[in-house]
Amino acid sequence: MAKKGGSRSLKRLASPITYRIPRKTGKWVVKSSPGPHPSEKSIPIAILLRDVLKIARNLREVKYILRRGYVKVDAKPIKSYKWPVGLMDVISLIPTDEHYRMLPAKKYLIMPRKIGDKGEARLKPLRIKVKTMIKGGRLQLTTHDGRNFVVSREDNLSKLKPGDVLVYDLVDKKVVETVKMDIGSLGLVIGGSKIGVVGRISGIRKVDPLKPRLVLLSTEEYGDFETVFDYVFPIGVEKPVVNVEGV
Repeated sequence: MAKKGGSRSLKRLASPITYRIPRKTGKWVVKSSPGPHPSEKSIPIAILLRDVLKIARNLREVKYILRRGYVKVDAKPIKSYKWPVGLMDVISLIPTDEHYRMLPAKKYLIMPRKIGDKGEARLKPLRIKVKTMIKGGRLQLTTHDGRNFVVSREDNLSKLKPGDVLVYDLVDKKVVETVKMDIGSLGLVIGGSKIGVVGRISGIRKVDPLKPRLVLLSTEEYGDFETVFDYVFPIGVEKPVVNVEGV
């Protein structure tokens, strides 16, 4: 058993805003294990089930639910109650056939949104973070949730760049669509003061070699505004590839 206060423990007062828990009702809280999302941008599955979705009343019930295989994240059963759940992850509750997607939200950075279309629950947009060349002259695309896609130079996916999005089928385990970070695409803001807003990309510019690129988004509600490149998640062209409204 980990010693309280050690590296495997986390005080409530120090927990990330994503945890969405009262800070003064106790001293300790579940700490995320290493996984596909950094701790400051994710929430442990235990806290999501107990405190946010309120499916379980306590940690014992959470462990029982996970042990029985009743919860999947991205179509995979999760056994660890510390598993970090982050942006665009799909949480599936097997007994009730309910599905939720983690989307950006103003107050807590990420929040679950119930998926109405069951077919949509098998799709997950993946934003490319890094593109590197590996042995054999092939290219590796690393996405925001840590997945790696190795492609040849002849593959159409090799033309994608960091910032572009792969629409991944979690069941068939293949890329079914791509969305480029380009003028005309729809962009979902995943950080900053306009987090959660969807707008059409109308410009991308580099104002200073030492500063990040800026993306100009056009919206009906907020008009035109700029945000940094890394805060924009391309989500479709004519319409979003998954429902991102209502969080």
